[in-house]
Amino acid sequence: MNHPFGKEEAASQKQLFGFFCECLRRGEWELAQACVPQLQEGQGDIPKRVEDILQALVVCPNLLRCGQDINPQRVAWVWLLVLEKWLAREKKLLPVVFRRKLEFLLLSEDLQGDIPENILEELYETLTQGAVGHVPDGNPRTESWTPRLSSEAVSVLWDLLRQSPQPAQALLELLLEEDDGTGLSHWPLQNALVDLIRKALRALQGPDSVPPGVVDAIYGALRTLRCPAEPLGVELRLLCEELLEACRTKGSPLREERLLSCLLHKASRGLLSLYGHTYAEKVTEKPPRATASGKVSPDHLDPERAMLALFSNPNPAEAWKVAYFYCLSNNKHFLEQILVTALTLLKEEDFPNLGCLLDREFRPLSCLLVLLGWTHCQSLESAKRLLQTLHRTQGPGCDELLRDACDGLWAHLEVLEWCIQQSRCCKSLLNLPGQVSTVSVQYS
Repeated sequence: MNHPFGKEEAASQKQLFGFFCECLRRGEWELAQACVPQLQEGQGDIPKRVEDILQALVVCPNLLRCGQDINPQRVAWVWLLVLEKWLAREKKLLPVVFRRKLEFLLLSEDLQGDIPENILEELYETLTQGAVGHVPDGNPRTESWTPRLSSEAVSVLWDLLRQSPQPAQALLELLLEEDDGTGLSHWPLQNALVDLIRKALRALQGPDSVPPGVVDAIYGALRTLRCPAEPLGVELRLLCEELLEACRTKGSPLREERLLSCLLHKASRGLLSLYGHTYAEKVTEKPPRATASGKVSPDHLDPERAMLALFSNPNPAEAWKVAYFYCLSNNKHFLEQILVTALTLLKEEDFPNLGCLLDREFRPLSCLLVLLGWTHCQSLESAKRLLQTLHRTQGPGCDELLRDACDGLWAHLEVLEWCIQQSRCCKSLLNLPGQVSTVSVQYS
């Protein structure tokens, strides 16, 4: 091939582009992939043409020329990774719909025996329509524009959750995933899943035998729900109440620990917060009353009374769980709430309950609380009881700097107490002549 003088580089790039296209026609994917980095540095319209070809390879995998032992979807996945690197060098983002469609095609290969072909086509069409974020007039999509699955498709997905939980969860995560925070395309399917979960919960509490796999289906459906933030609907609030009731029912196959693990992910933080709020309402709506033996005084404010009641529980695991939900529902850090509760007890000079609150996990906070609450002591006796309760019972694991500061306060107390005793002795000595004269007058 003749190269025009002075245009050798452009000619070689054009020749490389032709070789790249010929490798794609023959199905020589490795050779074609090796040409991509140099083509991206090409001149003219070559980089744009290569990018369009890469997108076509990802979007239309069924048109690829592959052998009998080569899956076109898997080849398209390789080109998806190449396209991601290409766009990263151009500081562009890969459209989410490309990956979602391809993931669905790869997943559907393993589900062809479990899901009818017409249902797979309906799911793919729903996934494609749900990827559009806005309607043509530029306004955000409303629920009337969102694609809806048929009742047959939803029933098939629920049966798949009972039989094959992991592939079903992966499929539901694709269908429920949002491109941005404005889309509402997942709500019709999510509402249908919530209705099925509530129906299954009622079946668990009924007298009839429950079909196998229902509990796994409930766990799997909960993992796929998308509730990133409040406000949440009434259906989800009722769902949390029914989940809590089912977990607390004696003999229920649902386990709260596993249920909570299904909700501990970013997309479900709103539902977890709602469940915690429901739990806190049910457990702390009537906290136990108390005495100095570790029960709760009715004179404290509600937050302080609730926290003291929780950590007076002899079961540490139950106390921590309820405290977590209580603080989550009130948007407060539990350490902050513990310190506020302890300072309230200190101001009221309720030292027995104060010692009970800081007796276990929160013992390292004792010296810090001494320094924070020192100015609230109203008398020498109050300050002495504070140090005896929180400082003199400290073990060797206390922070050295805080311990030294508390030791200094204790030394100041001893000096002040000695001064008071000495002043009393001086007053007695000063009053001695008057006392003697009074006695002599009485005898005379």
